Amino acid sequence: MRRLPSIIAAGLCLCALMARGALAEVAWSNESWKTILKTAKSENKYVFIDFFTTWCGPCKTMDKETYAEKGVSGFLNGMVPVKYDAEKGAGLEVAKKFRISVYPTLVLLGPDGKEIDRYVGFLNASDFLRIMKEYQNGVGTIADFEQRAKKNPADAATWKTLGTKYADAGRLKESVAALDKYLELDPDVAGDDKGEMLYTIAETHYQGESYDKAVRAYEAAIKEFSDEDWIDVTLTRLARAHHKAGNRVKCISTYMSYVNRHPDDPKALNSFAWFCATRKVGFDEALPIALKAVELSGRAPGNLDTLAELYYAMGQYDKAISIGVEAASKETDDAYFTDQVKKFRKAKEEAGKRAQN
Repeated sequence: MRRLPSIIAAGLCLCALMARGALAEVAWSNESWKTILKTAKSENKYVFIDFFTTWCGPCKTMDKETYAEKGVSGFLNGMVPVKYDAEKGAGLEVAKKFRISVYPTLVLLGPDGKEIDRYVGFLNASDFLRIMKEYQNGVGTIADFEQRAKKNPADAATWKTLGTKYADAGRLKESVAALDKYLELDPDVAGDDKGEMLYTIAETHYQGESYDKAVRAYEAAIKEFSDEDWIDVTLTRLARAHHKAGNRVKCISTYMSYVNRHPDDPKALNSFAWFCATRKVGFDEALPIALKAVELSGRAPGNLDTLAELYYAMGQYDKAISIGVEAASKETDDAYFTDQVKKFRKAKEEAGKRAQN
């Protein structure tokens, strides 16, 4: 399979359920956003932002591997590096400002606080350094490709890349326009190449909350793909779009199409169960699948956590607590799992209080 565009690759972390922790090698700033921008300007330093979530597996891998490399940590310590949990605290506001919707999203700002470019998805140490240094030099950025398109407006490949980068940046109308231009210049494009572009158009419609348009584009993309991995990820994204569009029946049936392609893969089963648990849909279908995923995985903590989350969503708090405690016992150094147990116990306590009133 060819390398997925970053906006797509990031989508594959939907089923990752692991938390992350900070590493000492990078001196991540804990200052306020205003102070960070002030420091960058006064010290003439770039700002690097890592937007993550506690459930994003690739985010944790970057902490353990990419940022632990001396070359990377040294590079970042020459800037003002900062990490934001996009779903908590101050990170919520900053993530909204930067239109963050997938994780990890890695954003590079100039000393003036203006965005130079971003990369969506996991990067190993060598690719991280190469891409970020290119961005510093103005190579491979949106501005770079805009200039290329201006100089050679008939170059289809430039419009293709520009459209994908616009999508990563949340510049939705520009993304669709650029990708439409690409398809206009290369009307004979077919197969996976066309599917990729239709997929990215679907993603931009989804981010723009035009869910019916997203559904149509995802469905069109699936018809073009021959690559099995592309079909898999598009099915899960189509299910998500159906859910947002309010069609829960099609949501579950579409996701089940993906599950049925991988009936003995605990990761595939787990992703469906987590989807249902966090969106409170399809409990009847999700529970036996979550139980199967737990057994196929050898009762791995991530799969146990999904089962616990499902019981929690179903209001079966005692089962959620029991399974959550088992998961936490296997990851004693990971606060995420203990926090989950606290959440389940609090829900049980609150439910008991409501029953008494």
